[in-house]
Amino acid sequence: MTDLDRVRLAIGDNTLPMHFSNEDILEFIDQKGGNWRLAAAEACFSWARWLARQPNFTLGTFSESGNQQAAKLLNEKGQELLAEVQAGHVGLYAGGISIADNEAIADDDDRPKKDFSRRMMENVDAS
Repeated sequence: MTDLDRVRLAIGDNTLPMHFSNEDILEFIDQKGGNWRLAAAEACFSWARWLARQPNFTLGTFSESGNQQAAKLLNEKGQELLAEVQAGHVGLYAGGISIADNEAIADDDDRPKKDFSRRMMENVDAS
């Protein structure tokens, strides 16, 4: 997946008709030093500003203000992307401990050994 595709996917601009041209998104990526998350955030803010300038539709007592709601959601998505960049987000992380750290803990003689094991209580009645 290219950075262009990542930006399109992140901002939801991946179905026809597309709001941004490929050149627009590549420009965002260039402006943000190749960081696709920053480029996606900038695209969200740009799209939100465009939507906020669009007139609302009113017919009698019916009023459609979906543009304002969409602009709000795009601003929120842009803020989420900025927060990911500021937090140093580099991808999915499931947590846990590395194998090397786990082996280092097991080999440490100064560390108390585990008092209980996972299967300690299995077959209690067998004795």
